[in-house]
Formats: sequence, structure tokens, C-alpha cells
Amino acid sequence: MKLFKNIKLGQRVQFFVIPLIAVLFIFAGLTLNIMSKKRVLEAAQLQASVYIDKTIQLIDIVENKTGKGFTTDDRVELKSYFQSPAFYTTDFPSIVSLTGEYLLHILREGQRIPLSALNKLKSKSEKQGAFLYTDFTDNSTEERLLCYKFYEPYNAYITISISPKETLAPLENNRRVLILIIIFSSIMAALAVRYMINPVVRNVNLVNIKLRQLANGDLPNHLKIDSSDEVGLMVNSLNKLIDGLKQTTTFAREIGHNKLEFQYKPLSDKDELGTALLEMRDNLKRANLEELRRKEEDNIRSWTNSGLATFGDILRQNNNNLNLLADSIIQNLVNYLEANQGGIFIYNESDSDRYLELLSAFAYNRKKFVEKVIQLGEGLVGTCAQEKNTIYLKEIPENYITITSGLGEATPTSLLIVPLKLEDNIFGVIEIASFREFKPFEIEFVEKIGESIASTLFSVKNSIRTKILLEQSQQQREEMAAQEEEMRQNMEEMQATQEEMSRKNVELEVVTSAINQALLSMTLSEDGYIVDSNANFQILLGYNKQELDGRLFFELIHSEQRSGFNNLWEQVLIGQSVNETLHIVGNNGVDKYVMTSISPGIDDMGMIVKIFLIGQDITETKKLELMAQKQADAIEQNIIELQMEQELSAQREKDMETLLKALDQNCLVTVLEPDGLITYINNKNVEVLGDSKEDIEGKHLQDLDYNAKNNPKEFKIFWDNLHKGIKQSREFSLTVNSKIVWIQENYTPVMDQNGALYKIINIGFDISENKLKEAEMVKLISQLKDLKDKK
Repeated sequence: MKLFKNIKLGQRVQFFVIPLIAVLFIFAGLTLNIMSKKRVLEAAQLQASVYIDKTIQLIDIVENKTGKGFTTDDRVELKSYFQSPAFYTTDFPSIVSLTGEYLLHILREGQRIPLSALNKLKSKSEKQGAFLYTDFTDNSTEERLLCYKFYEPYNAYITISISPKETLAPLENNRRVLILIIIFSSIMAALAVRYMINPVVRNVNLVNIKLRQLANGDLPNHLKIDSSDEVGLMVNSLNKLIDGLKQTTTFAREIGHNKLEFQYKPLSDKDELGTALLEMRDNLKRANLEELRRKEEDNIRSWTNSGLATFGDILRQNNNNLNLLADSIIQNLVNYLEANQGGIFIYNESDSDRYLELLSAFAYNRKKFVEKVIQLGEGLVGTCAQEKNTIYLKEIPENYITITSGLGEATPTSLLIVPLKLEDNIFGVIEIASFREFKPFEIEFVEKIGESIASTLFSVKNSIRTKILLEQSQQQREEMAAQEEEMRQNMEEMQATQEEMSRKNVELEVVTSAINQALLSMTLSEDGYIVDSNANFQILLGYNKQELDGRLFFELIHSEQRSGFNNLWEQVLIGQSVNETLHIVGNNGVDKYVMTSISPGIDDMGMIVKIFLIGQDITETKKLELMAQKQADAIEQNIIELQMEQELSAQREKDMETLLKALDQNCLVTVLEPDGLITYINNKNVEVLGDSKEDIEGKHLQDLDYNAKNNPKEFKIFWDNLHKGIKQSREFSLTVNSKIVWIQENYTPVMDQNGALYKIINIGFDISENKLKEAEMVKLISQLKDLKDKK
């Protein structure tokens, strides 16, 4: 659009409108041409369909004469009818078989129609119709219209191929006439547009001249145009604008001469310039008033700043002597306020009393030597200090204060009492009396000075207090020097102890992690509520952590065992550790049996802080035992006279307690590196297996393990699974001191943050008792069956 910025309005309108009209005419002509072609083709298709119907009537006559199907006789009879075109020069009728072969055609008999045409013909579900296709003639292509109708007696199509060029040839002359009409119409439209736009452009140019004068700051005369159209309305508005600007100019000149009362009426409510000038006049009026007020505020501000600077210098002097500082403050403050009398009180407090002491008084340029003590809350001064608010009185109570001079004494007109406070802490009070009233800015000034005075008093008091503390600290420094050496030695001992504790904590965390993965672990409160549980316990019971935390553990115990569990719990609460096989009911009523050890956690004061429960799932073993028990009970019903069941049950209970104790307290713990190096074995390992720590620690498991030596393939699978993070368990027996010992081992891989193997913890159990018990149970069942058979 930048191209048309410098083109005049008339030329721009002609440039756009005339081509647009020409385009519209051309579009109309093209549309008419396209519609004409479409109608001609549709008429040609209709004529071809009629011609095909008439041809089929002729073929029916021949077919009735020659018999069914297309034969040589049919070709001879029909050939003369197919030798002339239907309407144009190339639209010869033809008979086409289902395979696309011309059965009868004056030029192409025996040839085939194009494959694309044959595919379209076969795809048509209608038996009559027409479609466009590409035909090949004399090494050239031509788009043609094929009209067809299926003739069942011949099982072939009766077709006529029409050339659209021949059909549309008569339209060529119409197209030339249409082009001439479009050209003529475009020229006439251009002349009409030019004739209509010139008067408008001429008037717009006159308006533009006036507007340029206005833009240059010149106020032109009225523009006279006899027209009531849009241009005439625009000229009227321009004339009205000229009149308004003249009035506005006059008003602005009067305002410039400071004639702020000159009357002026805006052109309308929306006259922004007139409204702005009126606002400017009002602002000038307010500015004059504001200037007077500002001068007064500047005087007050200058007085205040001068006073703050003066008292800032005073407060920086004599800040080592409270009395001299107080004299200087009150004397200068009374003089600066042009008051008659003043005093400064300092706040003191002791263990049993809080009071205000008159530190300095001043009247008529002379210091008064007056001693006065006021309790906090007593009188106006005490009330001011207690409430920490300024008191300003114009009606002073009788006999409260008098101002005395050589000529006599009189009651002052106003009294100002200001607290000396800093961050809501009171340090004293200033009291000033005068025969004139204090102005608000003077009261505010005294309050600001009061904060500075309070800060200085605070600093002076702190200096005095600091001096005393320095003397005390000097004495304490000597005592601390003697203690410092002792503390250094204690710190060295504590650091060594802390390093040892850190090392043991790391080992304890590794062992605890292995226990959490190999055993069942739960933490209980003193009331029996579950505080924490490991994943093995949660999987065993079928509950998640949220469902277990805060639940009463007693509720998980089977109803038959709850009374016995209460007795065990009482033993735990008095600080004893107990071992017991618990019958626990899991989620959905699933019975689980856990061989547990319950121990109280006791702090330095001997108080129980937590109760720890560690166990192992023996559900499968217990089920076998219960099954054997059930069989034994069934047999016992038949041999009740033998009365041996009670002794056997007592023996089994004793054996079970022994087994639980062994499983809980006699764990064999081994710590291995990822390469199989054994770094730690516990004392139970030595006790059960008979080898000393020196013989085992520092060696590789591969060098000691029986399977590693005799079945290396099985051991490799076992070791690879550990490196993949898969827990491994196995049982084996060995002879120790001529005694066969059965060991159950649980290898737990400990992975680091990157998923690599860090440690391997092996927790083993001496299951020799279990194996012995199983053998005894089998033998017992066999004996009971033998007794039953004998019975």
C-alpha cells in the first residue's frame, strides 16, 4: 500500500474501481462461457442417448431376424447403419464387447478401446450413462465423451464417442462477441466513474487547503460550498471548527495575561481543547493557593530541619555524661520552641521498682536545681511514660505547675509532655510549659527529637553498662582461658568418639537394611499401636503402610492367642525381651504364623520409647505342623487310652520354643563385597560353624563355598542373580565337631543410588533343630499309625 500513498484521491478511486468493474465483467463473461459449454455438452449427451435408443430399436429388428447373439449376419445387416456419424464428423456409433473390443465400428473394428475407458465402463453400475476418457489417435491424445448403453442380447455396449471440440465449435463466435461487449462496458463504466468523482475531488481539495492553513496555525475565513451532501456537511463542520478555534484563541490570550476570571464556553461537552483550557485556568487558580501553602510548609520544613540538625550536634556532645547532656538538651529545646519552662525525666528501674527521675530543669534561661522522683503511672508524667503517648493540654489542672519569674508566678497556657521512646521501649519523658499554644508541627518536632534523645540515652546507658561488663568479662576471660584447654581435650575425645560412632552407624545401617529385606520388622508404641513396618511385613499381611500405621497391633492377633499375647506384652512393658510364635490374621482373613522377638527400646532415663518386633514367616512350616497335629489329634481320638498325647504336645511346645529362640537370637550374619570378599562375620557364625574370624574374614566366598568348588555352573547362576539385585536363599548341611549342622542362608544384595551392587548381606539361621524336629514328627506320625493299626 506504500505505492499508493502519494497518489491523489481521484486517481486512487479510478485506479481501483475501473479495474474492479473490468474484472467483474470478465468474470461474468467467463461464467457465462463455462455455463454455455456445460449446457452444450449436456445437450450433446442427451442427443447421443436418444440416438443410441433409436439404434437399439434398429438392432432389435435385426436381432429378431437373425436370432440371439451378435453374429456375422448381424454385422452385415447393421454395418450400413454404423458407417455414418450421428451428429458431427467423428461421432460414429459402435458396438463394444465386455472385453473392450470394437465388434462393429467403421474405423476401429477389431481394435480395443483404451484400458482406462474400459475400467471406467466396468466400474459403472448403471447400464446407461456417459463419461469422459482419453482417446489415442494418430500418436496424439484427445479427451472425448463416451455415451453408452448395455444391450443384453449381444452382451455388449452400444456406444457413441463424441469430441467436445466439435461440439463446442459453434460457441467460438459467441465468445468473440462476448469479449467485445466486456471491453465496451468497461470503457463506459470508466467514463461514468470519472464524471461522478471529479466534483467530489474538487470540493475535497478546497477543504484540504483550509485544513493545511489550520495545520500551520492560521485561522482562515469560512469556506462557501453550495452542497447538502456529505461534502457539504463536512464543510459546515469545518466552518464551525474555525469559529471555535477563534474563540479558544481569545480565551487563551486572556489566560496568558493572568485574567483568570474571563468567561469562556466550550463548543460542546466533548470539546477537549476548551475543557482542557478551563481545567488549566482552574489549575492556575489552585496553583496560586498551593504556592502560598507551599511557602508556609517550606518555612516549617526549614525550621524543623534546622532544629533537627542543631539537636543532632547537641546529642553528639557530652554523650559520656548524662547530666551535662540533659542540661544542654532541655535548655536548647525550651529556647528553640520559645517556651518558658521545661524538664527532662530519665527512666530507671531496679529489681523491685520502676520510676522517673528529674535529670534537668530549665526556666527563663536559668537551670533549676530540683530533685523529683515520679513513679511509673503517677501523674501526667508517669501516665505519659506508662502509655507511651504524647500528652498536650491547653487546660492545665489547678496547682499542677506554675512558671515563676522575678515579677511573680502564673499558670502556663499549654503543657506538652512527650515520651522518649525507641522501638516501643521507654527511656524518659520531656515536659515543656509555655504561655502560648504549641503548633502541630512543633509537637511533631518534639516527638521526632524525642526518638533521637531516646536513642542517645540508650547509647549512653549501654556505654556505662558496657564498661561494667568489660570489667566483668576481663575477670571471666582469665577463668575461660583455664577452661579452654580442658574443653579442647574434651573436643578431641568427642571427635574420636564421633568418628567411631559414625563407622558403627554405617555398619548398623547396612545390617539393618539387610534385616529389613530378609526379615519381618515392625516398630510399636508403648500402647501397642503400629508406628512403622517394613515392606516384608506389609506384603505378608496384605496391607499397605498407610493401613498399618496407627493401627493397634493387638487387633491383628488371632482371637485364640490374644489373652496370651497380653501376658507377653506386660513382660515387654517391664523391660523384658520375649520370643513367641504369633498367629496373625492378615487382610481378607488370611492366617499367618510369625516367629517373633519383641524387645523394648529404653532411653538413658530407663523409660521405654519404642518397642521393636523382629520376626520370620514360618507359615508353611506351621501349616505342616498343624496338619501333622491334626492327623495326630485324629489318631489320638482312637487311642485315647494310651494317654501319651499330653506328654508329646508338651514336648512339641518345648521344642517349638527352642526353635523360636534359635531362629530369633542365633542369626548368622556375614557381610560380603561385590567380588565375594568376606569383610565381616558375627560371633554366632563362629560359634555355630566353628571357624574363627581370622580364618574367614579377608577371604573370598568362592574359595570357601562347597558349591563354588563342586558345582561351579550352579554357583555362577546364584552369584549372577545377586549382582542383578535378586535375593537368593539356600540350605545346606555340614559337620561341625562330629555333629551335622543345617544352615538356611538368605543372601540380600544392597544396591547403591546408581543401581550397582554395593554390599551383600547374608543372614543365616541354624535350622538343625527344625530338621531334627521334622524327622521326629515323621517318626511320631509313623508310630501313631502303627499303634492305630495294632489297635
